[in-house]
Amino acid sequence: MTRQTLDLGDGAIRYRIRGEGPPLVLVSTLAGTWIRQIPELSQHFSVITYDMRGFGDSPSAQGFPSNAEHADDLDRLLEGLGIPRAGVLGLSHGGLVAQHFALRHPHRVDRLALVATFARPGSSTGIFLNMLNGFLDRDDLPNFWEVLKSFLFSAAGWERMTRMEAHLRRAMFDQYTVAALRSIYGQAREHDLLSALGEIRSPTLVIGGAEDMLFPPSVTEALAAAIPGASLELLPAAHVPPVEAPLAFNKIATEFFGAER
Repeated sequence: MTRQTLDLGDGAIRYRIRGEGPPLVLVSTLAGTWIRQIPELSQHFSVITYDMRGFGDSPSAQGFPSNAEHADDLDRLLEGLGIPRAGVLGLSHGGLVAQHFALRHPHRVDRLALVATFARPGSSTGIFLNMLNGFLDRDDLPNFWEVLKSFLFSAAGWERMTRMEAHLRRAMFDQYTVAALRSIYGQAREHDLLSALGEIRSPTLVIGGAEDMLFPPSVTEALAAAIPGASLELLPAAHVPPVEAPLAFNKIATEFFGAER
């Protein structure tokens, strides 16, 4: 495993590379999100994970970047690593950044997968994002977490989630400040690339949770429909299919990114 830091001048990106093969970038706010994917995917790909600038181990000298700036950071990371093109897999917030990346730097994208994310926060998604932002505006992290955790797992996975709650909080929540969460969820509330996504020409896969209340299937389907030729998979999960349905998710991702180029 390679673990290094790339200096960006206005901050730095802490990244890790595992495995050998075609480059595959896993895009999420924090690299640790992919703990159930890395062992499998690194058997087939050179898997690159990183903390976005301003989060985790990647410092930012100018506060929290916009999602478009996060996309430009990824371009700079691949340039620094000497990688002209890569597969890009973005989850949730990382899926928003991956959309910007595919539009701003299309020459970098071999194949694109967008997971548990959206093109425009319509219908119930907008309502829920406004509610979550309301807790953040009041600095009410306890109730923010209580609401957020209800979206993470399906009813079938709820008992397992409650057993893992302390671990999930440490891995997915306790590393964030209120300001960091405001950046993520505030930008999510304003995200709208629906009319632009028709410009994407890379082979694209959209994956959602069939029981995701935060980004329900209708939102996932609208995202897939906006991208020419995109395929769609709905897994038996809620908002985090890579965590709740890792075997099915890993199989789909391996097959998609390992397809003939």
